[in-house]
Amino acid sequence: MTDHKKKAVFGIYPTVASADHTVDALVKSGFPATAVSALLPENLGTKTLGTEKTTKAPEGAAAGATSGAVLGGALGLLASELWQFRASVR
Repeated sequence: MTDHKKKAVFGIYPTVASADHTVDALVKSGFPATAVSALLPENLGTKTLGTEKTTKAPEGAAAGATSGAVLGGALGLLASELWQFRASVR
């Protein structure tokens, strides 16, 4: 049986350069760049570092809106059917 669970690996590196080297090695070995993340402190002192700040808020909002619409539609349909059933019983 094949194990299809997603796995995560964490590493702590003493310098930004060593973390950068590791990320480059992972990408070169076949990991998609989108599957590799690096967490760094906000204040690195006098060190310069190019970072890209991104968020998954748009994806979360879209997923929430979609699930809300589906759930709302299902509840609305159920309420409508219940109302029609009660009206036919009277």
